[in-house]
Amino acid sequence: MNINQMKEAIKKFRAADFSAVKDEELRAKAQKLQAKQGGFTLLELLVVITLLATLATAALVAYEGIGENAQDSAASSNLLAAESSVRNFRAVTGNYPNQWDNLANLAGETAGGAFGLLADRTRAFFGQWAIPNTADATVAPVWNAVAASLNAVGINELQTLQTTSTFLPGNVPNLAFNESNPQADANPADELEFDETGAALYGGVAATDIAFSIVPSDTGDGTASGGCSAGGIAINTTFGGTTLTSNRALNLINDHLDDDGCHLVLALGFGKDVPGTTLESTVAIAQAPTAGTANVNPAQNYARLIALFQVGEDGSDGTVADGNITAAEIFPKARLIGFVDPEGRIVDQTLAGANTGA
Repeated sequence: MNINQMKEAIKKFRAADFSAVKDEELRAKAQKLQAKQGGFTLLELLVVITLLATLATAALVAYEGIGENAQDSAASSNLLAAESSVRNFRAVTGNYPNQWDNLANLAGETAGGAFGLLADRTRAFFGQWAIPNTADATVAPVWNAVAASLNAVGINELQTLQTTSTFLPGNVPNLAFNESNPQADANPADELEFDETGAALYGGVAATDIAFSIVPSDTGDGTASGGCSAGGIAINTTFGGTTLTSNRALNLINDHLDDDGCHLVLALGFGKDVPGTTLESTVAIAQAPTAGTANVNPAQNYARLIALFQVGEDGSDGTVADGNITAAEIFPKARLIGFVDPEGRIVDQTLAGANTGA
């Protein structure tokens, strides 16, 4: 340490606040030295340097965990801002933005493609409504009603991957649902398009086997056999293979969704292409934020905010609920019920995340 560095250290020492030093004797010695107006002896200078190091250590301890706090605070702010901007866009234009990310592979396979990009926590919360044949007599009326419900609010294109979609080294998961992803290798993402009649196209070609990412739902009877389905297709199982026996996750997100009800809730990623569909509006959305958490790393897994659209509810047509959502129980217009992070957490949970270690 040269003379100038010593002078600078002494200057900082005299301006320092030693109230963070818990050792009373050490704190008293520091304050006594601070009050000294003349020069320091060599011994006193060594004590000054030691005290500065102690103060720096105390500051590091005080700020331990600040990264996680900042991350969860950012997630909370992003959830509120995203939902506000989307609802504002809907209020002004009458529609929601388009081209959301579909977290399910095109035909519902649980391998490769979109499934391979999801973190364990994401797979444990979300699931899919996989329609093996859109022309099937049982599911077709329900699918057609869902397509009409989405079209009625401006949603008719979803950015979708296939199980055979592969990526080059350095792929950014959040960009994988974009057709121009620079790290796309085989079968890059394309748009799953559908009109109000339910006719679906993928890459401009008719698609009959399609799937949509959802928040799984259950009748809430406490047993795996209780089930919940839409058009006869089960919607009570997560991507990770867990069958729900309660419906409290949806009820926590929005109290309107009874914990003993059967609900069809699509879970669509607020991806890179969504803001682009709003550019010509006076309430254009600037960008889609990254939503990484302590358990979802954007360098390895898909980390976007997820918008939840309720499109149907068992018994909503006045009939007795039977655990299966029919075409008559699909809403004329999809309803935005909220936003969650890639772990399925609402604002209150993200705020508490750093403190609970969740």
